[in-house]
Amino acid sequence: MKEMVPDYIHCIPEAESKQNRKWEYFIRIAGIIIISAISVFVDYGYSHSEAGFVKCLLVSVIRTALIWNGSMAIIQYGINRFSMFRETLKLIVFQVLSLSVLVLLVEAAEIFMVENYLNVTLGHASRVTLIIGSLIITFMISSLYASTSFFIEWKENLLRTQALEQANLEARYDALRNQVNPHFLFNSLNTLLMLVSDNPVASRYVESISEIMRYMLQSQDKEVVSLESELKIAREYVYIQQSRFGNKLNVDFNVPEKYFHYAIPPLAIQMLLENSIKHNIVSKEDPLTIRVYVLEKHSIIVENTIKAKIDKEPSTGVGLENIRNRYLHLTGKDIVINQEEGKFTVMLPLFEKSSEKP
Repeated sequence: MKEMVPDYIHCIPEAESKQNRKWEYFIRIAGIIIISAISVFVDYGYSHSEAGFVKCLLVSVIRTALIWNGSMAIIQYGINRFSMFRETLKLIVFQVLSLSVLVLLVEAAEIFMVENYLNVTLGHASRVTLIIGSLIITFMISSLYASTSFFIEWKENLLRTQALEQANLEARYDALRNQVNPHFLFNSLNTLLMLVSDNPVASRYVESISEIMRYMLQSQDKEVVSLESELKIAREYVYIQQSRFGNKLNVDFNVPEKYFHYAIPPLAIQMLLENSIKHNIVSKEDPLTIRVYVLEKHSIIVENTIKAKIDKEPSTGVGLENIRNRYLHLTGKDIVINQEEGKFTVMLPLFEKSSEKP
């Protein structure tokens, strides 16, 4: 069953983000200039004519630009580092502490510039007022940015969820419309199994195909399955392929039983195994080796040696995109794809059923 996210789920946020960036640049530049100009008259506690308006404005612009751009960088890093919906408290604490440190460092530099470059002495009260004022302005602006980021992420998640729901409905309709074919094939395989019952190799081969068909029928309406059942069907798929390729195909499963209770989208591992065989040479001279194992951080890895076919089969990228979209929908986490040192690896996060994304 093919599950894809419509193209508009990607193009709408991208088009909107370009427009949002233009407005953000304009607001940032205008804000820095306005706040800097006002600060010349009210922040330092002295008349700008004593040191010259241009010098005062220069110091003020540098201060405001550092705080504004530094705050944006901190907010963006925090949003990328912590989930806005599942790690809200960590995100808030990180941003408050980081922004406070940023303001203190920038204000220390500003006070130094005022007293040494502008040759203006600031009293204790003026310094405290300067720092507190900058903290207040920084947190106000940062709150606006954080609120905007929260709204944008919420909107993108809503669009993604709606698109996935629509895709799921379409897929279920297609499955319902075509359900006669899988059942007919499954029943035919059972009949074939009886006909070849005196041939152990043929019987085992047909049993594996039957198991895969049964698994596909049972899991087509499920968003997640246990890792144990997923590995079982992956081994059946490997048996079928090894019946075709023999010792030209080597697949090593190394997944301890303690991970069997974790959840995974159905047929995710099988898709990765299929991709490995589809895109690489499998021959006596260049045998294909695939490893399926678990990483410490509860992620299952599917890794294969790379020996790309000269005449490559057409690739739509649907398999990996399908898996990525399902993970984003279920957990908010992305899969990790890496290609280096002659190996292609895909890392799939394992998760408890209770930790699915609401």
